Amino acid sequence: MKENKAKLLLSKSSLEFLPRLSEYLGGAKIFIKRDDEGGRSGGGNKLRKYERIIGDAIATNCDTLIIAGHFQSNAARELVGSACQLGLKSIVVCKELIPNQNEIFLKNGNALLMNLMGAELVTINKNDDFTKAMQIVAEQITEKGGKPYIIPFGGSNLLGSLGYVDCLNEIKEQAEIETDYIFTPIGSGGTQAGLIAGVVKNNMKTTVIGVSVLHKKEVAQKIVEELANETLKFLSSENTSLGKVFIDDNYIGEGYGITTEESIETIKLLAKLEGIFLCPVYTAKAMTGLIEYVKSGKIKKDENIIFIHTGGSPLIYAYYDKLFE
Repeated sequence: MKENKAKLLLSKSSLEFLPRLSEYLGGAKIFIKRDDEGGRSGGGNKLRKYERIIGDAIATNCDTLIIAGHFQSNAARELVGSACQLGLKSIVVCKELIPNQNEIFLKNGNALLMNLMGAELVTINKNDDFTKAMQIVAEQITEKGGKPYIIPFGGSNLLGSLGYVDCLNEIKEQAEIETDYIFTPIGSGGTQAGLIAGVVKNNMKTTVIGVSVLHKKEVAQKIVEELANETLKFLSSENTSLGKVFIDDNYIGEGYGITTEESIETIKLLAKLEGIFLCPVYTAKAMTGLIEYVKSGKIKKDENIIFIHTGGSPLIYAYYDKLFE
């Protein structure tokens, strides 16, 4: 497979030490990889994935990008922004995956930004199948003389996963100390799969822990293992042993997109200590896991952690009542 990349990232994302959080927890040194910054339309981890995915769409002369998501989807917002930047059309097939959090939930956050960018939304019923709906949209585009390209869920396929091999390579260059753990939220699986493939490829001893916000451990583990193995095969890595894939599903709470008392506390803590804003759907739950690992002693005081900030801060505005109720 030939890699074709569209330029979406402004630069390598920064790796920052979080001194006040580290001191507050009294344990390991905590660093943060700022993948929430570095691109248009609000930034976020999907831009890494989309560089190759949209590059492939352009290389195959496609003119319309189709993605499935909910009305507050980070992935959809980043795709619409990328399409605007590159002069492509985009269509978001939407249905309700997250219960409305307040009376203007669908008019704020990512929904607001997509509206500002002139996003074309196709709304389907809650129980309708995303894949079938996207295929119908693609057929309609073809009938009108366009050439559609269906984006994988969350940008999590081989091309998307390679974006997080890039991220691991950046970390290897930037980190001045040995990295014992990398924590990342996990939804569709591509971010963790790419990070693991990068760790294995580089023969690093780093443990990548995925904190699931969507799937139960067994489901998420299967997704990540298959994609990480596919990525390593593509990279022609001499080392192909994944070892154990670490996924923690204890922080999902009542479900995807539904905040927990702990995740709200974590958002406020990071804002007050470090001036960093976490996302109610993804990074707040993942950071909650990291904090509990440090507090409980699962991670030793002399160890070093890197947290992947996958973005999604526009979602804060859609959850304002949960933050201050």
